[in-house]
Amino acid sequence: MYKFELPLNERTKRIISIEEIFTRFDNQISLFGPFSEFTCFSLFFNICTVASRSDIKIEITQELNKLIAKKTLIKKTKKNSDQINKLITTRKVLLKANIPQGSFFGDDQFLQEIRTASLTPTGIVGIDLPRLQQWSQKVNAKNKKKYFKEKIAPYRPIFTAITDYLTILRDSITLKNMSTNDDGLLSYPLNTLHKNDLVQIQIANKFNVYPNLTSNKYLINVQFNSFARKIRVKKTVQFKLGISQQ
Repeated sequence: MYKFELPLNERTKRIISIEEIFTRFDNQISLFGPFSEFTCFSLFFNICTVASRSDIKIEITQELNKLIAKKTLIKKTKKNSDQINKLITTRKVLLKANIPQGSFFGDDQFLQEIRTASLTPTGIVGIDLPRLQQWSQKVNAKNKKKYFKEKIAPYRPIFTAITDYLTILRDSITLKNMSTNDDGLLSYPLNTLHKNDLVQIQIANKFNVYPNLTSNKYLINVQFNSFARKIRVKKTVQFKLGISQQ
């Protein structure tokens, strides 16, 4: 089963993009091996660039506020109450968090040197950084992982807030069986009474296709393309589709 997640607006796209960078960083730490430090440094600098922006913290806080407000209006259940309490706790932690601004590391010449190298066409290359070569050989994997976890810690409230927000967003999705027309196209009306942010699509492997999505306030259009030939599919495709509703 192929699974796709497609945002319906730039705000959701930006939030999911930040989530993915953090997730890739955590996976790299978990699977730490030879040369993993080079990838971890690159991902850390990406996180510094996107998560340190003050507008990101404001934007995520606003989304949490909207979600809390909407959930207080619906039928009270234990699950709903637990989600509200978790969102409130997450919001408090995020508001108190002192997120470092920018990607300048001041007196940390080691990190600043690597950051400068990451901006070059070749990126972080050991032969250009003797100090990094020494660090890579001197420090064992356990202490390297500890180093990166400490560096990323100030940005964690951003990731936690995004994770909690997207978890509830994804939980609101109910997948339904769908079928395109003979041209591999589906037009699906959106429920304008809800806030539509995210689309999930699942396709059986036998189809070997991927979806392209266009949308407006009232409608989404799903067009399937062939992976092998990179052309539009001219046949009926069965799949599952779900849209977040908050």
